[in-house]
Amino acid sequence: MSRGKGFSFKKSLEIYLVYFGFKLWTLWVKHLPLESLGFYGEKLGTIAFYLLRRPRRIALKNLHLALGKEKSAEEIKRICLDSFKNIGKDMMLNLRGLEYADSYIKTLARLEGKEYLDKALKQGKGVIALSAHLGNFPLMIVRLIKEGYPLTIVARESKNPKIIKFLTSFKAAFGIKSIPIKPKITCVARCLKALKENRILMIQIDLNAPRTEDWVDFFGYLVPTFKGPAVFSIRTGAPIIPMFITRNSQQHNIIIHPPFELNTSGNSQQDITSNTAQLTKIVEHIIREHPEQWWWGQPRFKRARDIQTGESLLDKHP
Repeated sequence: MSRGKGFSFKKSLEIYLVYFGFKLWTLWVKHLPLESLGFYGEKLGTIAFYLLRRPRRIALKNLHLALGKEKSAEEIKRICLDSFKNIGKDMMLNLRGLEYADSYIKTLARLEGKEYLDKALKQGKGVIALSAHLGNFPLMIVRLIKEGYPLTIVARESKNPKIIKFLTSFKAAFGIKSIPIKPKITCVARCLKALKENRILMIQIDLNAPRTEDWVDFFGYLVPTFKGPAVFSIRTGAPIIPMFITRNSQQHNIIIHPPFELNTSGNSQQDITSNTAQLTKIVEHIIREHPEQWWWGQPRFKRARDIQTGESLLDKHP
């Protein structure tokens, strides 16, 4: 019994300590001049790169797996450091987002391809926005909402209930509607409801997925990948529109691509897998174009298998 209480106390203490640190950081950021956010964000990312050993180790391992045949060890380290710096800058910028006028947000994030989104919404079936943890994706969401689009994002929540509460109120202030990925049955029902209401349902398929999802090629390895976009599109007729945001100096560019051409053969499971594979290649292509702007610190290759033998990489590299 005492062991159970001890574990509970330790977990509670960890939750409060992490949240306390998070709150101190937010208070500090709120007192910084707006023009200094990029500078301090880059410094924050650099410090995180050297202090957060586990995310750095995961990021470097992912980079070696994905780009090791194309990039030198020095280039990979630079990409990894730049990724941490970009995340730091984006976090600082987003935390002060409520202070920005709509006109400033529209200047900060340029929008291209809006006509594809408008045409797709006129079908009345909703739109599935395919995206990734690339660039300042929260800014892309806010920019689309400021443009008047009804948008809902499917998201994996923090394990810290205190931070969940903070982020929930933060999203509400921006008018962002979010659907947690768990429990799965509830998530699916809410996603279908959002599409029925002719909303934009944004799904990022670049996170580590359960083994029960579809295994497709990602950077030359078989990885389980969220099949939601393909499933929902086949089931509802909602078009899939890829959209991503990338940074160019201080300018952020949101590119909305033409609708993805869904391939159907009549074999439901085969169609879901083949379309998920093609959508994953779209995500891989944009990451290859901007590797320093992707979140390499996530365990995306945790369950990766050799594409030829199907052997787990963990078995090959204990």
